[in-house]
Amino acid sequence: MLKDKAIPLYYQIETILRRKILSGELQPLAPIPTEDALAQEFDVSRITIRQALGLLEKDGLVTRQRGKGTFVSEGVKAFESAKLTGSMEDLILIGVQTSTKILDFSWSEAPQSVRERLGLGEESQVLRIEKIRLVESSPFSYVINYLPQKIGQKIKPEDLTAKPLLMVMEENLGIRPDEADQTIEATIADAHVAPLLDIRVGDPLLKVERTVFDMKSRPVECVFVLYRADKYFFNVKLKRTRSKNSIGWRAV
Repeated sequence: MLKDKAIPLYYQIETILRRKILSGELQPLAPIPTEDALAQEFDVSRITIRQALGLLEKDGLVTRQRGKGTFVSEGVKAFESAKLTGSMEDLILIGVQTSTKILDFSWSEAPQSVRERLGLGEESQVLRIEKIRLVESSPFSYVINYLPQKIGQKIKPEDLTAKPLLMVMEENLGIRPDEADQTIEATIADAHVAPLLDIRVGDPLLKVERTVFDMKSRPVECVFVLYRADKYFFNVKLKRTRSKNSIGWRAV
């Protein structure tokens, strides 16, 4: 079941269990299989299972009760989309071949929009990473990451060839991404992006702008992504809402 040897086993297991909890497959207060059962299921040691459960407990998704076991936390609310880890991490964990081609890895003065998102002063330097993500050797998305200096100076180009940036930040730097502000809109490919994504100028793209925050609500990354429309879709569950003055929908 665990496909990628480059990703720590505990992280793969934690992601699988997290997905089951947040999708509603494991309901609030439902028991998590015992450490022995999970160790046998994933063919790993109990220590590895404890590491995975420890991450889930830290995020408030599970509760350990001495002498009784581990249970899904009572207040956990299931959802199926808008996961912070995103599609690349999911593809890696299910064994799809992914890779990254870095086009630019350099320091530059932060654009105003990036300074505002990251809370930086004028003339602040940021690490700019321009890259193409590929799935099964086919271009999937065009990405520009901006990292503040204290984080960017710890990142090396070779770190990003096998793992998504969020995984590198978490596993190599101990930074725990927690929340993100994200906007999504439709756009079209220009003369710069089109050949990189192996599409034609004017072809449709999905544009995503995201600012990522750590557990202390500090901005740690600003990223701009262009997804090929034929290789990506966004799904969100909606619930009908009613009030005295309006009727509408909200994401759940």
